[in-house]
This record gives sequence, structure tokens and C-alpha cells, in this order.
Amino acid sequence: MEHIFEKIMVMILSGGKGERLYPLTKDRAKPSVPFLGAYRIIDFSLSNCLNSGLRKIALLTQYKSLSLERHILFGWNIFHPESRGSIISLPAQGRVGERWYEGTADAVFQNIYSIQQENPEAVLVLSGDHVYKADYGRLIKYFLEKDADAVVLAKPVPRRDGRRFGIVRVDEEQRMREFVEKPKNPPSVPTDPDHSLASMGIYLFKTPNLIRALIQDAKNAKSTHDFGRDVLPRLIREHKVYAYPFDGYWEDIGTIDAFWKSNMAFLSPEPPFELSDAAWPIRTYQRQHPPAFIDKSSLVNSIVSSGCHISGANLRNSILSPGVRIGRQSEILDSIVFDEVQIGKNVRLKKVIVDKNSIIPDDFVIGYDEQRDGRHFKLYGEGIRIVPKNWRLD
Repeated sequence: MEHIFEKIMVMILSGGKGERLYPLTKDRAKPSVPFLGAYRIIDFSLSNCLNSGLRKIALLTQYKSLSLERHILFGWNIFHPESRGSIISLPAQGRVGERWYEGTADAVFQNIYSIQQENPEAVLVLSGDHVYKADYGRLIKYFLEKDADAVVLAKPVPRRDGRRFGIVRVDEEQRMREFVEKPKNPPSVPTDPDHSLASMGIYLFKTPNLIRALIQDAKNAKSTHDFGRDVLPRLIREHKVYAYPFDGYWEDIGTIDAFWKSNMAFLSPEPPFELSDAAWPIRTYQRQHPPAFIDKSSLVNSIVSSGCHISGANLRNSILSPGVRIGRQSEILDSIVFDEVQIGKNVRLKKVIVDKNSIIPDDFVIGYDEQRDGRHFKLYGEGIRIVPKNWRLD
């Protein structure tokens, strides 16, 4: 089985606009949004690949990709040219038409030339905006055991929540019989009537079948060029497509609420998974900072990154990215603070996301009075305030 890892090409979809994560995606692609202080969202998919033994990785980039490209260059430029491993970026190159990527399937279709040049036995398609820990080796083993043409990683969800996802209907052998997008009446798992299987947007294909399916989809003028809506239904009818149930934490960081809740989940006594697992490290790039300095402060249930300077402040249920400075008598509750933010004295923040390089002046308060906050900031999701990147008080 070892040789198969060298014969798999990974394509990570990294070009979504991330409109529902605005303004965090105003100046960056969604996969490069900071997460848990030290990381970017893309680090989780890339670390899963590296830890699973996969070495041929392509990022399909598009919108506002500079931040992502810089992160990959500085933090993931880890393969020697002779190592047979690589992480490369594939923006829309105009090989099949002068257009942007127009869907998940179209993004891969526009890179058929790159797939053919690499000539892998199978292609693993991932999303770059998901937070989870998964050993793709298990998926590959299942793929080989079933002699499948394609396998979809699927997470069991309560059937009542199935209408929020793309749902796969399977038989007793886990062979997929139908894919339905956000159904009103989600089909249940044969062995568990209270649960449905939600597609995680992670697909493993035999290369010839994938190429034929993408070419057929590209010829269909009515297609939305989406794997779930368009490509999978046809494959299910004509080939052996299986679902592989995933038992673990998985979050699609698609909204401000999802972003905030997923960050907060790692502050709980029982986090979704251990970031300190030496057998499964989450790799990233970190600038050179001194150790964090904390003076006469109260820190409860929080993450503090390198280079932070906290003087006489109260920090609770919050996450600080590298280089954050907090002045005396300030109180930061249920908040996420990105890199190099300066917070003055006697500041109070509650359920706030502060983007990079912003300056919060002395005595400023956010998160306690919706009307007052509305003078400077918008309210997002379930009461989350966002301080935009480079914000200054006028």
C-alpha cells in the first residue's frame, strides 16, 4: 500500500471569496484567515496531508491570494526538489478558457493539464477552509478495499440538521445511491434512522474516472460545475461510489458565527482535538517574536501567542495572536485578537474579533452597548462585533 501515497495528487480548493466571512476576507482568501492565534485555516488541511504521508499537493488559488501565497512560501516551503514532494499554487491559468474558476469541479477541470502531467493513480480533492483532524490513509485504505471509483468522506449528523448539508444516501454496504443538496427530508443512515450522512467536501477519485466526469460536466451548459450538485450524481449512477463515515470534529468555517464558535471550542476543557499531539502536529509559519510577557494580569481559559505583552489586564475565554499588546486595567472577554493589535489602558472588549494591526485607544468599550457600537462597527451573527484590519479611531 505504501506506493499508493506517491501516486496520489492532492488538490486543495483555496479560491473561494468567503463573502459570509467578510470583513475578515476583505483583504485575504478564506483559507488564510488566522485561527487560534498561531495558525491559518489552511494549516489544518495541509497538516492532515503531511501527517498522512501525502506529498504532492496543489492549491487552487484565486481571489485575494497574496496573503495565502506568502504564508505558503514562508511556512510550507519544506520540500527539496529531489524529494518528490511539492506544494504548488495553481491559479486560473486560462488553459481551457479565459475565465476564473466557476465552481469546485471547474477549478479542478481547469487544471486537467496539471493532473495529466503528474499522472497520478488517484486525486484527493479537499477544501482549504475546514478545521478538522483526519488521517487520509484510512480513506485511501478503504478506497482500495472497496475497489471504488470514488469515495466521499461523510460525517454523521442528526437527521433534523441534515437540511443544512449536502446529504448522501447509502445502502448497507456504504455504497452511495443518491446525493441531495440541503434536502427538506434528509435520508437516514440504514443502520441509524436518527442520523444522516453529510458530505464533507472531501473526495478521492480514480484519475481516469475523474477526468472523464469533469470533461462531461464542462460540456453541460446547465451545470453549476459543483462536485456535489453536478459531478457526484452522475458518478453515482455510472460508477462505484462509496461513503466513508468520519468520526471526529469537523467544521466548515463558512460564517462569522462558525469561525467564532470553532475558535471558542478549543478553549473548552475538552477541545475538539489536541493541538499538542506530537504524533499529529499542526504545522504553520510564525514570525520571529520574543516569548510572551505577562505582568500582574489575570488570564483564565485563554490562548496567548508569542510576542504578546500584557500589563495588568484581565483576559478570559480569549485568544491572542502574536505581537498583541494590552494596557493596564483592560478587560478582554470572549474575544479573538489578531496579530500586532495594540489595546490601550482601561479598554473593555466582549465578544469582539479585532483584525490585524488595529489600535484600540484608552478607555474604549466594545460589546456592551449595541447602539454605541453601531457608530463604528457592524454586528455580525449572534452578537459578534468585528474591528476591521488597520482600524483607527477617527
